[in-house]
Amino acid sequence: MAEPIITCVEDLRILAQRRVPRMFYDYADSGAWSESTYRANEADFQRIRLRQRVAVDMSNRTLATSMIGQPVSMPVALAPVGLAGMQYADGELLAARAAAAAGVPFTLSTMSICSIEDVAENTDKPFWFQLYVMRDRDFIDRLIGRAKAAGCSALVLTLDLQILGQRHKDVKNGLSAPPRMTLGNIIDIASKPRWWMGMLGTKRRTFRNI
Repeated sequence: MAEPIITCVEDLRILAQRRVPRMFYDYADSGAWSESTYRANEADFQRIRLRQRVAVDMSNRTLATSMIGQPVSMPVALAPVGLAGMQYADGELLAARAAAAAGVPFTLSTMSICSIEDVAENTDKPFWFQLYVMRDRDFIDRLIGRAKAAGCSALVLTLDLQILGQRHKDVKNGLSAPPRMTLGNIIDIASKPRWWMGMLGTKRRTFRNI
């Protein structure tokens, strides 16, 4: 079967929905509680427009700039995504390499499948580390120490975790990493051969930062 032609982000979303088990797809493509903030964020992005400029010299145009002292090809960074390594085997490593190739920063989630050390050992570019502000200060200090030792160039702090939001789809799907082998999950995973063959080829199948 020919590989699908990707022309936009929506094409990628549809492809992921076909290839990724429901519990992990829903984790990435949903929000907490009623998902009102999630939908509002999407609507905000839809309202962004690029202003056309005409009758100007375009020969030396560039998006290159710097972010916190780091030169980048464009003012964009890959946001932290928890469980990226369950969307695709070694997903965080692949995302970090893609970001490096594109000349933009990669941000590793605290809730990643690949560890801080995994990413540092398998990439040659400094990356950012996303950190939750939690009550367990000893745990936070250890994470910061690991990020520093791995050469992370920035910490990205998540501040809105005072109350943990209930993610209804995760509750319904019984989300876990690695997935629990219920009948429904077995049937769903069996229908995603690319996913499970990839996961069989990696040792990274559970949280490695926590």
